[in-house]
Amino acid sequence: MTSFDKFLRYKAKRLERDIPGGEKGFYAEMSRFGCRLYTALSVVGEYVILALMFLASLFLKLFVIIKNALKKLFKKIGSFFKARFGRYGKALKSGRTEVEHIREEKGFFAGVLAEFKFVGRILFGKRGIAVTAFNYALPIVCCVFLFNIVSYATSRTYALKLTVNGNFIGYIEDETVYTDAEQLLINRINYTGSDTDSVNFTHEYEVSPMSYGTAPSTKYQIADRMLRLLGEEVEQGYGLYIGDNYYGTLISHERLDKALDGILDQYRTGDETETVAFDKEVSFVTGLYLADSFVDESDIIDLVTSYKQVATYYTAVLNDSPYMISQKVGMTIAELSQLNPGFSLKTPIHIGDEIKITQEQPFMNVVVTRREQYEETIPYETEYVSDNTRYVGMRVIKREGKNGTREVTADVSYLNGVEISRNVLVRTTTVEPVNKIINVGTLPRPANSAPGTVTEAGKFIWPVGGNGGKKGYGFAAPGYSSHRGLDIIAPYGTPIYAAESGTVTSVYSGGGWGSGWGNHIVIQHSNGISTRYAHCSAIASGIRVGTKVTAGQVIGYVGSTGNSTGNHLHFEVMVGGVRVNPIGYLPKHS
Repeated sequence: MTSFDKFLRYKAKRLERDIPGGEKGFYAEMSRFGCRLYTALSVVGEYVILALMFLASLFLKLFVIIKNALKKLFKKIGSFFKARFGRYGKALKSGRTEVEHIREEKGFFAGVLAEFKFVGRILFGKRGIAVTAFNYALPIVCCVFLFNIVSYATSRTYALKLTVNGNFIGYIEDETVYTDAEQLLINRINYTGSDTDSVNFTHEYEVSPMSYGTAPSTKYQIADRMLRLLGEEVEQGYGLYIGDNYYGTLISHERLDKALDGILDQYRTGDETETVAFDKEVSFVTGLYLADSFVDESDIIDLVTSYKQVATYYTAVLNDSPYMISQKVGMTIAELSQLNPGFSLKTPIHIGDEIKITQEQPFMNVVVTRREQYEETIPYETEYVSDNTRYVGMRVIKREGKNGTREVTADVSYLNGVEISRNVLVRTTTVEPVNKIINVGTLPRPANSAPGTVTEAGKFIWPVGGNGGKKGYGFAAPGYSSHRGLDIIAPYGTPIYAAESGTVTSVYSGGGWGSGWGNHIVIQHSNGISTRYAHCSAIASGIRVGTKVTAGQVIGYVGSTGNSTGNHLHFEVMVGGVRVNPIGYLPKHS
């Protein structure tokens, strides 16, 4: 424990002793908190100092390593030069001795001459200083010189030097520049109606470095220079090109620019996402043109704002119909039918179908692309589920399908206002589709059972065979309010089918009155609904209480037993024992 820790503990005890009541406890707690804080800071300080000491020792070791490496390097360099140039120090010492000796023996002038010879030997002898330095410097100088030569050669830009009819025309990047320029020149000449057969150019290429500050010539520049070679009258102007076609030369094009911009304005809506442009690039190329190729700007404006009737095709997209197509292309159904035999409002339309149309096409086609958001239908799918409780050929729609919807963001392109493409960017499903489910019967079908049918969800099959009979008295018919079923009139002996699978709960086959129903059958179905089949001429063989029957199975035959005045089936539907109108449970029947 440090002396400062002891001091803090001492002050804490004094505070507990001197300060009364609640204040005493408060100040004591504050004192203890100060002690703990100081202790924590002391520990942190110790670790910080240790870390700094560790880093300092690491840097010191690194410094020593670098110092020793440099010391060894300089020592090796010194040894290298000492080995090669140290001998010159010894030679100088011995040479001075020899010169002094000659001067003493032969006089002053002989000594001076000996000194010059000695210096010449030291500098230019076989192992002289100059020779040695030259031997080391020559390879370095050669490398520097070679590097400079390579740098100079690689820094130069090489191109094809073009000569036409013996005249230097300029430098070009490749042969296509010349061929394009030649075609441009021929177009300019053809536009005036002149004969181009007499135009004959002989060209030559040579790979050559270009001068500094020189750029390769464009096809337009080459065409201008070749035009000068013809010796015809030429003038400076603006060549009008629409796509690759040349339409003459203008002195100025300010009014034409406004006319072209006015065409685009007809298609602009102000949408921030749209782009509006001509399908072919319009460009004005400044250069030399034959004097006869100049045209009046007003004539060009009349040309670019003109229209013509052309035959084309409309390609059907999702959700298109004959009526929608007629509205899109601005033609009546009758007009479309003349161009497309058999076309009518009932014609089925599929995505990708091509419908021939005629439209007034402008000379300048305009392409508009804008980002659109719209709702799209997601068709539901149909699932088929095997059902071994129904006969083959019987199908029951257990659940109707529902289409879903999704939000679509797409870039839609229009040519002169007619859609030509649609690039979908994002599809976000908002309502999932609900698949249609159809139960398909797989149970072997007896020969006398009901024919194959498709039954809607929650519906029974029609319970009378043959042609199905015809409807008689209905549920609570006018003047017969107590009639709680549906009479289906059919010939005597016509088969009666179980309207739905279930279990027979009641059978009466004694003939006669039979509680007014005569011979009748009651079947209980799994969904809490039961059905009654009354006035039967006979009950089918094997039908008794407890018999499991399948929808479409023959359970009896049409007759007129009980309270009946003619052959018919009295059909009842009971929900929880209460008779309800059967029409809501049966399929449509004429």
